[in-house]
Formats: sequence, structure tokens, C-alpha cells
Amino acid sequence: MPRYARHLAEHTIVNPFPGIVKLERRLGHAVPVRIGSNEGLAEPRSPLEAAFGPALAELARLYPDPYALALRERLAALNHCQPEEIIVDAGADSLILLALRLCVNPGDTVVCTAGSYPTFRYFAEGVGAQLREVPYQAHAGGLRPDWQALVEAANAEQAALLYLANPDNPTGHLWSGEVVAQLRAALNPDTLLLLDEAYLDFAEPTERPADGPLPGVLRLRTLSKAYALAGARVGYALADAALIDKADQIRPQFAVSSWAQAAAHTVLADPDYAPALRAHTLALREALAEALRARGRQPFASATNFVCVACADRAEAEGIQTRLLAAGVALHRPPHPAVGHLLRITAHPAALSEDVLAVLQKP
Repeated sequence: MPRYARHLAEHTIVNPFPGIVKLERRLGHAVPVRIGSNEGLAEPRSPLEAAFGPALAELARLYPDPYALALRERLAALNHCQPEEIIVDAGADSLILLALRLCVNPGDTVVCTAGSYPTFRYFAEGVGAQLREVPYQAHAGGLRPDWQALVEAANAEQAALLYLANPDNPTGHLWSGEVVAQLRAALNPDTLLLLDEAYLDFAEPTERPADGPLPGVLRLRTLSKAYALAGARVGYALADAALIDKADQIRPQFAVSSWAQAAAHTVLADPDYAPALRAHTLALREALAEALRARGRQPFASATNFVCVACADRAEAEGIQTRLLAAGVALHRPPHPAVGHLLRITAHPAALSEDVLAVLQKP
């Protein structure tokens, strides 16, 4: 079992405002009159009502369920697990910070791939962790995290946490469920494996790790990509119930708004929406990869909603980025020096425009 930060190990933190939904469930009946929460009134008429309609105005007025209990139940059914094995927070980024706060003391070592999702490093530095980075590994499909080197570094440093984006960002590489299981088995039992699966919905189902919690692993998911809710900030994580319960004790309880929870319910309730969005995205990704190949580029194999290409060097990648920005087009060049020669391009109709592709043409 991963260890917790020292101040959390023997201490239970109690939320002073567990919310109306928990109260209703404890009482066994609805509590429709709320005169204890000091919520604002909608009169005089809210400008939100004219702009977005009365439903959103009312959702904005009321405090959300701090535990997102109904959303947890829906997500648990989707992931073939129990609601107690799910936690909801304001996007995968907030869950990364939550995992670090949960398991890392100032001065503890955390391990990740040099140049992988940079927000992990950003938050790790913020909690006072010592960061150990492992280089990417070259392979026939491009670059991929070196899982064996990551484990070796984590075990050698007695790391509190090992971060792995799977599929990886920015390379798009996916390690199979078998490899993830091997990684976890080889890792020190006290080390939390933080498995960032933000892009997993775009991977082939047969290549993904099995559904549900994995021992010693906090699996991060998001509705930002395959459900197109990036602006709503809804993420969730899967883990064993004890880990989820401890994480819930230190999570900002009102982080996921009433509107965001309602938006999540709406898209999850439509069984055709996400599959159609995924199919459309994958078609765009393949068209983009083919267009890049036709222009002399060799895109990496991708299990995500983006394509990654390597330029000759950082200067070439920066030049392409600068030219596109001057034309009002933003693509991503990772900020880490180890991967400054990479360009990450979202599978989007605009990426297939001739103006954009002409700039991406290999000299």
C-alpha cells in the first residue's frame, strides 16, 4: 500500500460542510428548503438567465454536492467498480496535485519522464518534492516512456510517487495493461503509481489496461477530451476505497461546480455521443498523420487525439511554432529542453488546412 504524507498517516480530517446530498441520504428524505447555506438569491433577475437560461442560472446559484455522489455512481457503473473507488475533482490537473499532497512530504523524491506532461513537474515543485527525471526511450514508433528505467530510478530513490502518462503526452505512446501490471509489480510497494490516463478513451479497447482500480495505483481520467468538456473541468480517479477515502479528506470539496456536474451527467447519459466523437477524432487523426507523411514528416504512433512529430532540432520546431503563431494558429511545442524539438498537433479540421500543412512541410 502506498504511504501517505506524514501528517496524514495517523490523522483523519473531517469535512465541516459535507453538503445537502449526504444529509438527504443520511435522513432518507429530500431537504428542498435551503436556508442554512447562505446562497445568493436570483432576484433581481440574474443576467445569467438571459444569457444562458434559467436552468444554468439556478445551478450557478446553488452550492454543488461536494462529493459528487450521483456522478460517482454513474462513473463507477461506466468503469465497472464501486462508487467508493471513484473520486471526482476539477480536472486531471487537480487530481495530480491531490495525489502529490496525499503522498509526498517536502524533500521526498518523485519520478517521471523528462518532458512528459509538464503540469506534473509544476505541481511537484510546488509541494517541495525532489524531481528525478528519466529520458524517453527511442523505438520504431517514435519515443516512449522507459518504464523499466522509471522503476529502477523510483526504487533506487525510494520515491514516494512515480508518474506515468499512459497514453503519453506529448508522444502519444500507449503501454499495454500487461506492461502496467509488470511496472506496478516491480515497483516498491510504498510508492504510489500515478497513472495519468487522460487520453485512454482514444486507445483501442483491446490495448487498454483492464477496467477498475489497480492495487497501489491512482488512475486519472477526464471528461475534457473524449467528452469535450475541457472548460467544465471534470476529472476523476480510480483507486482502492481506502486510498480514495484518504484523498477525499484533503480535496477542495466544492471544486466541481453544480454546472460542471450537470454537464457531466448530460454527456455521460447519451450513449452515442462519446463513441461518435471518438470515431470522428480518430478519423481526423489518421487523416492528419497521412497528410504529414505526404509532406515528409514521420508522425509517431498515437493512441490519443493528437499527432506528434519530431523536427530536426529545437530551432526548426520553434521556427514552425513562431510562423504559425504569427498566422493566428497555436500548436504545442513542449517546454522541456529534452523534447523541445517535438510538435504536438491536435486532430482537428483546422490542422488539415493547406496553410497549416504548408508550414509543417519538411524542408
